[in-house]
Amino acid sequence: ETNEDLKLLLSDYFQLHVSLQALCDQWIKVDPEFKGLARTQIGVRILRQPIVENLFTFIASSNNNIKRITMLVDKLCSRYGQPIGTEKGTFFTFPSVQTISQDPEVEQTMKELGFGYRAKYYAKTVERLAPLGDAYLENLRHISMELARAELMKLSGVGPKVADCVLLMSLDKANAVPVDTHIWQVAQKRYVGRLAGSGNDLEGMQLPPDKQEQIQELARQLGAFKSPSTRAYELAQALIVTLFSPYAGWAQGMLFSDDLVDS
Repeated sequence: ETNEDLKLLLSDYFQLHVSLQALCDQWIKVDPEFKGLARTQIGVRILRQPIVENLFTFIASSNNNIKRITMLVDKLCSRYGQPIGTEKGTFFTFPSVQTISQDPEVEQTMKELGFGYRAKYYAKTVERLAPLGDAYLENLRHISMELARAELMKLSGVGPKVADCVLLMSLDKANAVPVDTHIWQVAQKRYVGRLAGSGNDLEGMQLPPDKQEQIQELARQLGAFKSPSTRAYELAQALIVTLFSPYAGWAQGMLFSDDLVDS
């Protein structure tokens, strides 16, 4: 590859066509507290990751931690990927679905690699995807977010959060907002108290007039939940999307990163 090829590859991977500063300028108008995030979290970008790599990594993420997820993915690559020799040692490519499908005992292999109960998820997902070819997942970039989410959730081991992570980080759905306990807590701490009241006392927040009533109602409903639940997650997601669309997923990334630093 030439330097120009590498430049294009990195530009695509880091989505450098998206100006994070311009997005922050828009979000600050809605929530002045984004001024702080624009200083401390400005390097937090949403990557455009290879679809299968992202999907298979997030399937491993349920009830897991980053260190163990990294170890499992490394083992997966060592077992099925192609070696790449470098001055710093040998690394392995992330395998294609077709390569993994050539193993007649995918579930058993994944168990041996340490994936535990998730092994069956991979076996079933590989079985479903292999006949469809690479174009199937690529084409999800060109349909609506709702339809793409529905397709992803047909795969074993893919629930709403994993689907939203893949939508946001691989399928160009910038408005997808993955929600977990962190983001539910962020929505509660940052927005419920400021938005759930009546009237226009919003502590500096400037809401679009046509969405203000909807946003405040979402905040009031979210405030009724004192512990996380499926409905609470849905409300937190809807609130963040309504506040920060059409790049709500990028805003969520900065909010998530800031919450991790605080905790």
